[in-house]
Amino acid sequence: MRIGTFRKIDFFLGIPACFLLSLILNIKKYLFPVRKTVIHAQNILFLEFSETGAVILAYPAIKKIKERYPNASIYLWIFKESAEFIDLLKVIPRENIILMRSANIFTLLADALKNIQEIRRYKIDTVIDMELFSRFSSVLSYLSGAKNRVGFYRYTLEGLYRGNLHTHKVAYNVYAHISKNFISLVQSLYAPLDNIPLLKNLWEDVDYSLPKISISNQNRQFIWSKLRLASNLLNEKDAIILINFYLDDKINIRQWAVENYLELIRRLLENTDALIILIGATSGNAASIFPKHERCINLIDKTTLHELVSLFNISVMLISSDGRMVHLASLSDIYIVALFGPETPLLYGPLTKNKKTFYKGFACSPCLSAYNYKNSIY
Repeated sequence: MRIGTFRKIDFFLGIPACFLLSLILNIKKYLFPVRKTVIHAQNILFLEFSETGAVILAYPAIKKIKERYPNASIYLWIFKESAEFIDLLKVIPRENIILMRSANIFTLLADALKNIQEIRRYKIDTVIDMELFSRFSSVLSYLSGAKNRVGFYRYTLEGLYRGNLHTHKVAYNVYAHISKNFISLVQSLYAPLDNIPLLKNLWEDVDYSLPKISISNQNRQFIWSKLRLASNLLNEKDAIILINFYLDDKINIRQWAVENYLELIRRLLENTDALIILIGATSGNAASIFPKHERCINLIDKTTLHELVSLFNISVMLISSDGRMVHLASLSDIYIVALFGPETPLLYGPLTKNKKTFYKGFACSPCLSAYNYKNSIY
C-alpha cells in the first residue's frame, strides 16, 4: 500500500475510531471506576508498523525489557515485509512474531482482525506501541485487550490526536534519538503513574549497540562466487565499496539525485583502485544508467537480504542515503557513510561507531517528522 493511502486511512478512519473508542472507555471509567494499580508485565507485545529500519533501531528497547522482565513472554507485531529483518536480530522467537500484510486496505484490515483474535489468545497484558502518532496503532493497542498500553501522547501539542486509549502516555522527545524514545516507552512501565507527563525520569544507562552478524565460510565463498560471475577480474584482496542506489524509497524526498550517484561513481573509479558494487532497489531497469566498467558491478535488485549481510562483511565501506540499508549495515563492522538531507541523524543516525554522517541541514530540517506524519511539502 502506498504511504499516502495509509496516511489518508489513518486520518479519515483513525480519528473517528480513536474518538469513539476513547468515549466508550471514558464512560466505562465513569460508571465503573477502578483504582489505578501497577500490572506486572508477563506477556508483552511490541507493536511496530513503520519503516523496516525502525525495527532495527528498536533492538535496544526490546533487549532492555527482556532484562527487566526476564520471565516475560515477548511478542512483536509488524508488517510482513519486516519479518526477515527481525529474524536477523534473533531477539524474539519466530513463533512470537505476528505478521500483518499491507498490500492494500482489504488485506490490512483482514489481517488486523485475525491478528487481534490471535493476540487475545496469548492473553497479552502489556502493549508497547512504538508508532509515533499513528491512530491505527492506538486503536489496535486498545483492541488487544491489554491492561497496560504504552504509547506516545501529544499532551499540549496541537493536532496529532490519537485518542485517550493508552494507559502510559509518554511524551515524544524530538531532540533525542528514536532508540532513546523507545527506551522511554519501556521505562514508563515501571515509573510512577502519577508522573505527568511521562517520562520524567532520567534515561537509564542502556547499551545502544546493535548485535554484529558474522557470516560462515560457506556464505563467504558463496558471495565471492556470485561476484566472480559478474567480474572475471575480481580479487579477494580488493577493497570493496558498496553504494546503495535506492530509488523506490516510499519517502521519495530522501532520495539522492541520480546525477550525484553517477558523479560519485566516476570519481571513485578514477581516484581509487577499489571495486565498486552497486546495491539497492529501483522501480525500473537501472542497468543502462551506470557506466560499464570492469571495477563496477551492478547488483541492484539482484541480492537477497542474507546476501547483503554477506556483502557488508567482506566490504570496507557503504555509502548510502538515509534509510533501512544504513541500519541493516550497522549489524556488521563495515564503515558507513550516511547521507542525510530532509531527515536528521540526531533522530535516526545509525547505531554504530564506524560511521560518518553528512547532514544537509535544510532550514526545515527535520522536514520529515512525527509532527507532519513524514509528509513534507518540499
